[in-house]
Amino acid sequence: MNALSYSLAQIEAFASVAEQGSITKAAQRLGKDRSTVSELLEFFETELGYALFTRTGRSLTLTPEGKRLQRQARLLLRQAQAFGTAAKTLSSAISDEISVVYDPFVPRAFVHALIDAQAARGVRLSAWCGSRADAEAALVAGTAQLAITLARNQSVNGELEWRAMGRIDMSVYASETLLGNSEWKVTLRELAALPQIVMHRTLDEQFARQVQISDHVVFVNELDTLAHMLRNAQGWGFLPTHLHAERWPGVQIIDTEMGSDGLSHAIVAVWKPGTASQTAITDTLEVIDTLWKEVMALP
Repeated sequence: MNALSYSLAQIEAFASVAEQGSITKAAQRLGKDRSTVSELLEFFETELGYALFTRTGRSLTLTPEGKRLQRQARLLLRQAQAFGTAAKTLSSAISDEISVVYDPFVPRAFVHALIDAQAARGVRLSAWCGSRADAEAALVAGTAQLAITLARNQSVNGELEWRAMGRIDMSVYASETLLGNSEWKVTLRELAALPQIVMHRTLDEQFARQVQISDHVVFVNELDTLAHMLRNAQGWGFLPTHLHAERWPGVQIIDTEMGSDGLSHAIVAVWKPGTASQTAITDTLEVIDTLWKEVMALP
């Protein structure tokens, strides 16, 4: 790997000037002399080979290149902060136990496999089920260190970071008594006229709108209750296929006019960088991609 030709101090100076809009204000925030920040910025631009700011007197405006680089600088500094926090805790007891919040739509087989895999690596996971809002609040408060949850249009609390894990497929399920076993595809109008059973009332608002088709919604929080209601024709459900609801007695997959293409939703991992548990979080994130693919490939 080639050695970097610019320093973290130069990147920090650039990010601070870009945010403050002034070398003087950036210097005050960083606790450095104005001349030091100015030199760091000048050397950084020299190493890069292009200007990051347009200078008019003492007024600084980001160039197009500067605007593109600003976000990368912020991400790098956040990672550096996380590294610094982890490095400082090495001399004390590093937490190898973290709490994970998982969404009700996340496959339990994956949660169980993740717990087992990390236990074998010496990382103990405490796991509890909650909504996206519950998960983000717990991460910010420090009562959880990692969340595995429904994606929210690539939106996340500003204090948190996220990465995509994979997707879950969705399908419509109901009892033969409710919709019969017709050769015709069920229309959305027919579904809208019947009660829809939704897995939990704390769904993210955006996702709730996506899965809600009927005007008559019944909320349940337990899988056994959901299965009972489907079997007894008390409604139909738009559910993840990994639940294998078609294996429940009297329940079948319903062929609808929506078809099956595109009926899926993204799952993401979310965490708060720079915490004392960063080592355990990073270790857990390393195994997630492979483990997700393995588990979701199982019949």
